[in-house]
Amino acid sequence: MKKKLKTVPNFKSIEEEANFWDTHDTEDYQWESAPEVKFSKNLKSIYQKVVPIRLDESTKKAIEKVAKEKGIGISTTARMLIRERLHELKVI
Repeated sequence: MKKKLKTVPNFKSIEEEANFWDTHDTEDYQWESAPEVKFSKNLKSIYQKVVPIRLDESTKKAIEKVAKEKGIGISTTARMLIRERLHELKVI
């Protein structure tokens, strides 16, 4: 028996959507009714500064583990973790 699919909600921000999908299964939602995604031409320019950092092995492995669990890259994971912590500190 087919289960009834839910409508994808509208989100106020990328962060709100990311948090939603961290706790919901995409298979439960009907994608035909989802709003069309429009990407900015300058999307990559948001992250144009490179900051090399040195990490101890256990920190690197911890970031790799989180990245693997989320299915995203290590750099993206590190950037997200840094931004989350700065947000907690109310710096950004």
